[in-house]
Amino acid sequence: MSRKRMGLFALIAAFALCMAAMCASFMLTAAEKTVSRTNIFDTSNAQDVTPDYSADSTTYLTYNIGEGGSVRYRRNLALKWFESNDTTADNAFDGTLAYFSLVIGFEDTSSFESFTVRMETTQFSMSKEGKTVNEITFTPDDSGDLAVSVNGTAATATVAEADADSIAIGFASDDTNGNFVVALNGSPLVNADDEELCFTNIGKYYAQYASSSADTPITPLAFSAVSAAAGSEEDTGVNFTIQSLNGQSFAIDAEGDVTDDQAPVLVVDSDIRQLYLGFEIDIETVTIDVCATSGVTTDEYYYIPVENGEEKRSFNEEGALQGYTELASNTVFWQKDFVDNNGDKTENRRISIAYELSDGETSAYYFIEWYAQADADGFIPVVNAENETTRPVMAFMELSDDGEYVPTADATEEYQPAVDEAALDGEGNSIQVGTGAYFYLPSLKAYITDVTCGYTDMDFTVYYRSTNSSSVSTINGSYDELRIELTNEGTYEFRVVPTNSAGRAMTGWFGEKGNYTEKDITTDNVFDAKNLCSFTFTVHYSGPVIEESDEEEDPGYVDATYSIADFEIIGVSGYSENYILQYFVPTDSNKTYTLDEIRAAEQADGTNSLGTWVIINKYDESLDDDDENNNNDYSWDPDSSLSFIPQERGIYKVTVRVTADNYPMVSASKYVQIASNSVEIPGSTDWLENNILSLVFLGIGVLCLIGIVVLLLIKPKDKAAAAAEKERKAEMKEKREKRK
Repeated sequence: MSRKRMGLFALIAAFALCMAAMCASFMLTAAEKTVSRTNIFDTSNAQDVTPDYSADSTTYLTYNIGEGGSVRYRRNLALKWFESNDTTADNAFDGTLAYFSLVIGFEDTSSFESFTVRMETTQFSMSKEGKTVNEITFTPDDSGDLAVSVNGTAATATVAEADADSIAIGFASDDTNGNFVVALNGSPLVNADDEELCFTNIGKYYAQYASSSADTPITPLAFSAVSAAAGSEEDTGVNFTIQSLNGQSFAIDAEGDVTDDQAPVLVVDSDIRQLYLGFEIDIETVTIDVCATSGVTTDEYYYIPVENGEEKRSFNEEGALQGYTELASNTVFWQKDFVDNNGDKTENRRISIAYELSDGETSAYYFIEWYAQADADGFIPVVNAENETTRPVMAFMELSDDGEYVPTADATEEYQPAVDEAALDGEGNSIQVGTGAYFYLPSLKAYITDVTCGYTDMDFTVYYRSTNSSSVSTINGSYDELRIELTNEGTYEFRVVPTNSAGRAMTGWFGEKGNYTEKDITTDNVFDAKNLCSFTFTVHYSGPVIEESDEEEDPGYVDATYSIADFEIIGVSGYSENYILQYFVPTDSNKTYTLDEIRAAEQADGTNSLGTWVIINKYDESLDDDDENNNNDYSWDPDSSLSFIPQERGIYKVTVRVTADNYPMVSASKYVQIASNSVEIPGSTDWLENNILSLVFLGIGVLCLIGIVVLLLIKPKDKAAAAAEKERKAEMKEKREKRK
């Protein structure tokens, strides 16, 4: 065999070795089925106490919650979606509706006074809080059985102590208006009046996580408990197990990890009625995996059936989808794409859109038509937007027998009372007025219909005016963005105009009985439209208020500038603010108190039963260095910024006092714990441990590359060159022989 051929084979072998190493790397990555249980839930004053794995029984994630502690699931959580059927079944292209589900358990129900599962979500109807909180609470009685309540309302169902080791919580159904019926062990919960108990005002079909740095932090799921021995030395916390979430089991394996065996799910947060020719496909979808926050791939496909033609879509024996075409992000469909069995264009335009989701090991198909108002054959209609003339219709006005527009019962008996209620706070008083104060419109979904799209896919324009202004103002937004800023007290009047997904806004009818004219609605004519209903509310100003945040101030360090977050002051112009910085000096200098202890000891007059608050004077450059009033080292100048440089460790308090003529003074405080001087501590890293396999294959790849380069550079001699070399050596040998 020639040296040239050997070199070529060596080159091929090196390439094959390199490819094998890469494939092995990919195969090992795909084979990763487990996730560390520490990566799923996080804790605050709670700890993972999961027992060791046992082959004889199932061991689930177990946590112990201490006083004031919680276990939290801080990632997106699916609440409503569709699941795919067996691809070999006759109904393989049908989906099954699925809802949020959770299974928890208690070994000892006597260990707690109450246990709460808390869900935070965005809102269906917007409010000042910016998020909705729903809770289900378990309370043991003397026998150990658990009473159940939803948002404070007692349910008729209970959980026997013997069954408390596995309790299934979930949603049984929903009304598409943000209300989900809560189920316990598969049965809907009801109150004493046989009314279903619900988690209410949920804005999306998933609980959308928002971190603590967001304007409105949202933790989709949290578990908390009040120990039966709270405050005593016998308090050892409350143990509970988390057994599954949305079908994902939390049983641990021999290594203490969780096997991720559930495919990602597709949540469609849109009420799809039809798609449009000439427009890119734009559907609001969210991919959610219980165990993974990254590494999920999404592939999109489409299938257009031929009218009266043969069905060409199917699943093969391996469960792969057949007959579909990849759907690019810029794909646009035209009339020519829709034909009948003769190849002629058809007006019966329909389409199927499929998503394939995979986390690298498990995958599933989802079809958008499951989530849409599909036709009888399960396809989504595709229409020409230019021919779409229908507009949204509101149920607040109707033509009477004598031809006049009059308010309906929906307007007078339902929505106006809801508006009146929205203008009151929890104590029945007027909501606040001033810059930063808002009136939040109640949900309009029950009163708007449109054939082209659903409520959540519409845009809205709210026209409003007040007794303090003759001009008409507007706000524009989606269903969960409708609010009116209340800059002054008085009576406000508003009208709402919806616009559908085809861009068609509701029109107004103007004129007198028997001679109405249809026109587009503008700020100039909106309050003259006969088919629009006005709603009113009245608010009163009661002086400035300070919106106190639930967020704790971060700890600070001596000699490091600390900035206090701004206080949120709501009021009409004309108030004044005074900021005070104080340092806490304990009465007993030998004692050290926590921030919670100091806050609990605060008195109504601003003093503290555990010590004294010493005022830090404002920065004053005119003071001598030895002046006893000189606190310039703190650089405290609230007229410039709410920042200071702590000079001692301990507890500081910043208080704002807001005063306005003819109104009582209001105040609020923020507390800061200052530690010793900041020290930069080198952090540890698990990067090498987490990436050792990748480094091994990288090394193999580098060696293969070196081998290839060497083989390319060391070129073997061909036959002619070898023969010439042999002849040259023979001549040299002959010449040496002749010299002898």
